[in-house]
Amino acid sequence: MATLVISLKGILICSIAALFCSYQFMLQGSPSVMVPQLMFAFNLNVTEIGWLTSSFLYLYLLFQVPGGYLADRCNARLLLAACSLLMAAACYWFSVSETIWSASASRALMGVITAPVIVVCMTLASRWFPERHFPTLSGLIESFALAGGGIGPMVLPDIMACYGWQGAMQAAAIFGVVLAGLIALFVKSKPPRALCDLESPSEPAIASGTELDRTSLTLCCLYGFGLFATITSFAGLWGIPFFYERFPGREAAIADMVSLLFVGAAIGAPVLGWLVCVLGKIRIIMITSATLSPLFFSLLIFWPSSMTGMGLLCFLSGVSSGGYVLAFSAVKRISSPGRSGVLLAITNGSMLLAGPVMQPLIGFILENLGGASLTIEVYQLAFMPLLACQLLAMLAVLCLKKL
Repeated sequence: MATLVISLKGILICSIAALFCSYQFMLQGSPSVMVPQLMFAFNLNVTEIGWLTSSFLYLYLLFQVPGGYLADRCNARLLLAACSLLMAAACYWFSVSETIWSASASRALMGVITAPVIVVCMTLASRWFPERHFPTLSGLIESFALAGGGIGPMVLPDIMACYGWQGAMQAAAIFGVVLAGLIALFVKSKPPRALCDLESPSEPAIASGTELDRTSLTLCCLYGFGLFATITSFAGLWGIPFFYERFPGREAAIADMVSLLFVGAAIGAPVLGWLVCVLGKIRIIMITSATLSPLFFSLLIFWPSSMTGMGLLCFLSGVSSGGYVLAFSAVKRISSPGRSGVLLAITNGSMLLAGPVMQPLIGFILENLGGASLTIEVYQLAFMPLLACQLLAMLAVLCLKKL
């Protein structure tokens, strides 16, 4: 009975903490549904909108290692509650910005604030549940995050229709205050010692605790980078304008269609993690994911399908790209317990590097190839670097032997 109570409490704590990941992803991708409004408000071209969007990710990336250090050493409840309140303040700042510099600074602040969040959530999961369940739990945490990315394109346009993009960001600020209250009330940093009884002596933890293999860490980071690039750059920004060009006059349906990519990744991440727990074949599952991801994405951008077919391909592309979460489990296997927070942060940062690299690069290609006339063919050429990233992920996992 005691172990059941602890498990239920752990589920509640990790779920509330993971809501912050949903909140982060919703705000991270929010400019994708505000592109016309932001371009008009700040007089931006497509390259500049890419830089504005990715300013969140630049600072997020730079503060990953400090964030991982905080995750290993700070009280999780206080850290998450403080970050949530600061995030609310940054959202309000963005909503009242009148210049591109002010808007970019507020987005950059959001990146600093959220740097430790996902590692804190994974640390909580590893504390409240047996280590052997980490692949599934990390996938579920990522599902919460991706759900936020999928909810954003569905909810924010409705709020914008009534209150404008400024009102939508102010609503996000209010949610941040509410989330801080939930975290302060329910999240506990550590379980009682009775949790140790949950881990059977006959079922060792997944992590080996061996000396860090830097080559394997680098390959894991490249794998995560390659697969996550589709989510953060296509679904997170350029997918919606691309489908506007392909399906003119279907704006409302397009937002829902792109959301299916987030939904697919949100389902694929925990399912692939669960398969690792059940089969114990992490490398094979990583290879399968890295093989299917470029296949589905190629069909997504080149196949002249109906909206129904595109929606299915968005979902399947999301499921296969959700394999990026397995990079966390792979790194956990090669890291010692005392360094796992920092190494998970490095892995997470490598994935998020795809945003500040690929978003402006795609914008630059669009600006130079298409100018004021962005055709489907121009978008297809601009998406070639994303396909190359997925092929890089395949190459990295084929070279990754020590799993």
